[in-house]
Amino acid sequence: MSHPWLPGQAYSVIGAAHRRQGKPCQDASLCSQLQVGDALLQLLVVADGHGGHRYGLSDAGSAIACAQAEQAVRELSELHPLTDRGTWLELLRHTLPSRIHTGWLAAIEGDWQQRPEAEREPFTPLSYGCTLGLVLLAPQWWGCSGIGDWDLTAVAADGSAQLLSEELGASGSSEATGSLCQPWPEQAWAGRAQLQPLNNGSPRALVLSTDGVRKSCATDADYLNLCSALIELSGAELADGLEQITSEGSGDDVSVAIALAVGAAPPAQGRAGRPRRWLLGGVLGLALASAAGLAGWRWLQPPDPLAQLISELCQQPQRIRPTLLQRRSQFAALVKQPSMAVHLQAQASTDPLGALIAGANSRSGLSCRALQLGLQQQWQQARAAARPANAKMPATAPSSP
Repeated sequence: MSHPWLPGQAYSVIGAAHRRQGKPCQDASLCSQLQVGDALLQLLVVADGHGGHRYGLSDAGSAIACAQAEQAVRELSELHPLTDRGTWLELLRHTLPSRIHTGWLAAIEGDWQQRPEAEREPFTPLSYGCTLGLVLLAPQWWGCSGIGDWDLTAVAADGSAQLLSEELGASGSSEATGSLCQPWPEQAWAGRAQLQPLNNGSPRALVLSTDGVRKSCATDADYLNLCSALIELSGAELADGLEQITSEGSGDDVSVAIALAVGAAPPAQGRAGRPRRWLLGGVLGLALASAAGLAGWRWLQPPDPLAQLISELCQQPQRIRPTLLQRRSQFAALVKQPSMAVHLQAQASTDPLGALIAGANSRSGLSCRALQLGLQQQWQQARAAARPANAKMPATAPSSP
């Protein structure tokens, strides 16, 4: 039986922030093809470890979760024909999650018993906490299930993208998410499960990703554009794209697992014979630039030092105040001579901090809230120090320093 999907690809890249902190990659991903009779069943999986002190072994938890998902799918595929869509929908809702959860708990406890910490500390699943998202691709249907803040996107033949599955109900300001380490959360899995028949309107590609990818984009529209770009990449190009996403975006670990429909493979060359990497650099750059509040289209140019500085400060807000305090004299000088701002902004490539300070009021969209407040505080202190004792502060700050 012919299979309508090309072999998938899955990549996980350590987050830029984790690399700087010496932490391991807490994401894992997997894609595999299972022979079921005369048909193929393809599996895509991504998992995201929670990190933090309570979840110190979540990198192992993610890797084990992917392995358990593959084992559970293999076992069930030996018992149920792929032509029975109703049964497979129920499997995605209930049986498959139960098998994965039970197998994961047993596997992580076995892993714990092999560690020296087991001699002095009790076992707890929290240490291995992670999310899990999976997609199954059969000859006549595709389906998904999982728990946590993973995302699934479909890309149509015309390049448009649609978000098919996301975690709902979590507060936008909270990092809380569903987890394998929780007591058996059957409803959380069932709520994410779906099965769709293949037809003329079926997607050109499916993109399964951990939350670090979407968090790197300012809006859902940017994220969907990014997914449309990612399906055009393969091998080293996709790995490079993920490196760019974490370096210029969230700083978090990032994982994707991608499946393309037969006949939807990206061309080896783009328009005018340019390699895909040259063309898609602009698409990746646009989505990630939007995440930083930048405007415009970038074509694989070197990283913007100013944007890089802003990203680093926003990822490590404890650095904001001491970094800005180093330039107190610059704040004071700009208060006395605002025309200096033009020169400082022109020197952004060699002095990004000076350019940030000089353009702070006119470039508020560039920074996160913590950085905006830090800059505002330093400007207020500089102006207060410069004005006469009987002067009054303006009701609103001027548009430029």
